[in-house]
Amino acid sequence: MKYNKINKLDWFLKAVMTIVFLMAVSSCSEDILELTPLDRISEEAVFVDEVFSTNYVNGNYRGIRPHYEPDAGGYEGLTDIGIFQDTQVQNGGGAIAYREGNMTADLVDDFTRDLYANSYNFINRINIFFEKTEGSTELDPERLRVLTGESTFQRAYIYFELLRHFGGVPLITNSVGLEDADSTPVTRSSYDEVAQFVLNELDKAAGLLDGEDMETGRANKGAALALKARMLLYMASPLNNPSNDISKWQAAKAAHEAVFAEGYSLHADFEQIFREPIKTEEVIFGREYTGPNGTESLAFGLAWGYNYDFWPSGFDAQQKVMPTQRLVNMFQMTNGEYPYLDENFTVNPASGHDPQNPFVDRDPRFYVTVLYPGAEPVNLSDGAKSTIRTYEYWEDANPDIPNENPTAVDPINGQQLFDFGRDSETYFDMGLTPFHWNVQVGYTFRKLLDFEGPRASTDYDYNSVTPWIRLGELYLNYAEIQIALGNESEAINYINMIRSRASVNMPSITATGAELVEVYRKERAVELALEDHRFFDLNRWKAGEGNIDINPVNGLSSVTRDWSDGGKFNFEYGPVNTQRASWPGDFYYLLPIPRDEINRSKGGIEQNPGYD
Repeated sequence: MKYNKINKLDWFLKAVMTIVFLMAVSSCSEDILELTPLDRISEEAVFVDEVFSTNYVNGNYRGIRPHYEPDAGGYEGLTDIGIFQDTQVQNGGGAIAYREGNMTADLVDDFTRDLYANSYNFINRINIFFEKTEGSTELDPERLRVLTGESTFQRAYIYFELLRHFGGVPLITNSVGLEDADSTPVTRSSYDEVAQFVLNELDKAAGLLDGEDMETGRANKGAALALKARMLLYMASPLNNPSNDISKWQAAKAAHEAVFAEGYSLHADFEQIFREPIKTEEVIFGREYTGPNGTESLAFGLAWGYNYDFWPSGFDAQQKVMPTQRLVNMFQMTNGEYPYLDENFTVNPASGHDPQNPFVDRDPRFYVTVLYPGAEPVNLSDGAKSTIRTYEYWEDANPDIPNENPTAVDPINGQQLFDFGRDSETYFDMGLTPFHWNVQVGYTFRKLLDFEGPRASTDYDYNSVTPWIRLGELYLNYAEIQIALGNESEAINYINMIRSRASVNMPSITATGAELVEVYRKERAVELALEDHRFFDLNRWKAGEGNIDINPVNGLSSVTRDWSDGGKFNFEYGPVNTQRASWPGDFYYLLPIPRDEINRSKGGIEQNPGYD
């Protein structure tokens, strides 16, 4: 892609003007497009200018939901591998209503209401682009081809997102002006109709983008083919394929093989996949953090990205989401054995696991994904305090003994330092911690965070990557497909390819039958944690009962550290949360369309069953 026709200052100024234009479109003002002062852009000016058109298309990538939305906690907290903090429950919200089993069309809040509205706002913007540029003689044909391909991909991705939330949705391919919004009839298309539309659009996008080596954060042929492969996997899954039509699995298989033919490969270092520069050999569609895309609020309120909400203790000492003990237990020992045989913490004798020394010899991905009591320092830096900190989570077994941890010292002022985690109430009362952190389960997530930078900053260039689609996922998808087709040896081969990544190097699996399915699903949770898959996987597998409604949620119910005995830990395991209700029924595999949207359609949109 070549932009050397216009200097960088022109690009910057036009980018700013395009943002103003997008904000105007977002506000739905009826006459804004008729204004032409210097701080506004007319619609005609946008779609005849290469820079304006490019920036317009770039802006529409904000319509693709980031992993940490809704409400910056993502969906992991609704599954068996994650939990929201108690304060999040007290704050209410649609996601909490879902977790408690009483989701209704009136309780969607920022869980699905904003997603639904934002999705159609961006679909409308993309439809405007198609209509205004069709047959254009002003834009360079090659440039228009690429922009059209990107826009086609964007709209397909947004519809894919709507499908996996709501099932069939209104399929709108023409723009709707404000003056026509209330009089335009809107009805739902079926799941299959919308899914086929997505497939057709992705075929078209792949053709338009063929040969384009797009920079990261933007779609190319591989991204279109990969999203098509994922769409076909969803279509073949039990939720959407109740008769288990084998031809759907075969179609998904062929689509994945088409992506593999593009020449992608697994990156050797698992942790570096989520660090800049983006690892394009594996990350097929992803975005590097930048100030503008990390602080954007027009669409989903991206706030400060992962560091802002997934950081230990999070914003204002409120942890958004934490890993559960079930996820921790899914990480095998380095000998390939699971540490426990069941949910009752029966130690697997073949594993060599010691519950009082639980974090040694674990799958290397564990150390990338989870922060745990006694974890090695990770340079936790807070710009407001200018201190280097370590993650701690324990109660002091001997709070009356002073200076019991001589290593916990601020390197700047030499004072004792106790931060991030549930430190002794004694320290809190003595003023040695600014807050008494509430990390219910004893663990926080480490994956996707940048511990070299401050917890939250609007001007820091965080070293983090959002991988929307990567080859690791597609290999696991392919294994699932092969299991469904009865080709267990091929499925095992692709699972082992994931496990044999140089930085992981875990033993090969040999499970078969039902055990292979269980191992596969645990492997998928371990590999893809926090990458926006678990909630939708459980739904498409129709495996919500006992997983989405996991009850109780287990974690570290007690952790003490005895400094009179060299800092020895004592761990106790058990329930830390019992607020999740029993499984309401299979209608819960789809989310309710917000009541406002039902009302706005004047009865044209039917609600999903179970939410009337």
